[in-house]
Amino acid sequence: MATITVYGSVLSPFVARVLLTCGYKGLASELSMPKDGIKSPEFLKLNPFGKIPTIKDSGTVLYESTVIVDYLDAKYKKKKLIPAAAKAMGQARLIAAISAEYVQAAGLKFFRMKRANQNIPADIEAATLELTKGLDVLEKIMSGKKYAAGPSVTIADCFAVPALFFAVHASALYGMKDAIGSRKKLRAYWERMHKDKVAGKILQGMSDRMKQLLAG
Repeated sequence: MATITVYGSVLSPFVARVLLTCGYKGLASELSMPKDGIKSPEFLKLNPFGKIPTIKDSGTVLYESTVIVDYLDAKYKKKKLIPAAAKAMGQARLIAAISAEYVQAAGLKFFRMKRANQNIPADIEAATLELTKGLDVLEKIMSGKKYAAGPSVTIADCFAVPALFFAVHASALYGMKDAIGSRKKLRAYWERMHKDKVAGKILQGMSDRMKQLLAG
């Protein structure tokens, strides 16, 4: 099996989804940044939008993280991450969607504000409310078992892990010391993921890279 090239940075939650997918499926992957940047003519031939993640899997080039995750799970049958049963699939997809569209989105707002040195109270309050709502819903729909959607790892984990990283670490940049708070299922899940062989490695990489960026 050829090694899959993943273009991007581990800190990107969109890239992290792809790396988690590769890790949980046991696929060999290498993380790379384009030599001359994502807006270079060479990289734009791979991805006309000049964005990450983009992958090269033998002769196949794809971009957009959700498309990539679906492709990898469909092509490589071992250790399926998208459940076959409709109900289980729906639950996994729901957790993934809430993680991405609400929890991660709010976390990224904090991070981008910090990098731009913005401290507008109304924006901080709006991001805080959005994050709180997202985490409340995620707590409600989480399985409470080993993984996000049940006893086995699914696509839900590939989305929830990087989303929670930004929820916790980016909000802390604005004084929110414990974004997860008293949400018991999320608390237990977050602790398990730090000890998880695949997720723990990605989380450490994300943490290291965030520290480097914020240090200037």
